[in-house]
Amino acid sequence: MSTNDDTDADTDAQAQSEVDYEEDRLQSTRRNAAKFFAALGGAAAIGSFAVTGLYGLDESALSGGPDYNYQTLYTQGTRVVDGEGNPLTVDAIEQGSGESMTVFPEKEGGGALQVPVATTLLVRFSEGDYSEPTMLDGTAQGYSAYSAVCTHAGCTVSQRTGPNDRDFLCPCHQSQFNPLSGAEVVSGPAPRPLPQLPVGVAEDGEQLIIATGPFEAHIGAGE
Repeated sequence: MSTNDDTDADTDAQAQSEVDYEEDRLQSTRRNAAKFFAALGGAAAIGSFAVTGLYGLDESALSGGPDYNYQTLYTQGTRVVDGEGNPLTVDAIEQGSGESMTVFPEKEGGGALQVPVATTLLVRFSEGDYSEPTMLDGTAQGYSAYSAVCTHAGCTVSQRTGPNDRDFLCPCHQSQFNPLSGAEVVSGPAPRPLPQLPVGVAEDGEQLIIATGPFEAHIGAGE
C-alpha cells in the first residue's frame, strides 16, 4: 500500500472514531437527562422541584479531557457543590444579601469537578431584583448562577464591584458584569455576557441546589 493510501486509511479511521465518540457522548448525556426526568415528581413552584433522587455529573458525558463542553459540564439534575465537593442547600447564601460564592458541578461518585472551565459563580439576591435579559426561569428563590470564565480573554471572574458590590469584576482587564440583568457587560472589553446556568432548588428534604439544564451559551472567549 502506498503512503497516500496509508494516510487516507488513517484519516478515515480517525473520522470514524470521532463519530463513534460523539455518539457515545450524546447517549451519556441523554442517560443523565433520563435520570433527572425519572426522578422529577413535578414542578412544585417556579425554581423548585420535587425530586426523589439527584446525581453527580457522569464524567463520561463530558467531552473527555481538556475540551469540556458548555452543554455537558452541567446537565439536568447535576448537584451544585463547593470547592470541597459538599452539596449546597438553599441556605448556603442568605436571601437578598447579594453575596456570591464559587461553585462547581458535582462529579459522579462525589467531589467537585475543579477544572477552570467549570468554575461557576452562584449569587443570591431577592427574587424580585432580577430583570431581563436574565433567564428568569433559570433563577430559584433568589439564586442565579453564571460562568466564572470571562468572555474577553478567559480569565476567572473573581471580584465584585459597582453599587453595593452588585457586579462581577474580572481582575485581568476590568470587565464588569451585572448579575441582575443576565450578567450583561456594564463596562470593559468583554464582548458578551457571562453565560447563565439555570438552577433550581430540589424539594427532597435537603433542598439541594441543582442545575436544571446546561449553560445557555459558549463559555469563555470567542463566540
